[in-house]
Amino acid sequence: MPRRRKGGPRYRRVTLSLPKRLYSVLNGIAMGDEKKLNRLIKGILEDKLQECTVAELEAYLRKVEEEEAKAEKEEMS
Repeated sequence: MPRRRKGGPRYRRVTLSLPKRLYSVLNGIAMGDEKKLNRLIKGILEDKLQECTVAELEAYLRKVEEEEAKAEKEEMS
């Protein structure tokens, strides 16, 4: 007998922090409508992620981690 899938939402909620300037631009494009803004951001992310390979995403994460480690070393100095 096949297993049943767990119920619940199909998507996960993600909180995203944007620089004020970028937020202002995107909010202007969406004409101040929060639903349009969310749809715009979701569309941009989906398009970008479809173009990327897993290796590119992993390389991006390594780059971010290296930058954070460098910033920590500078703070301790």
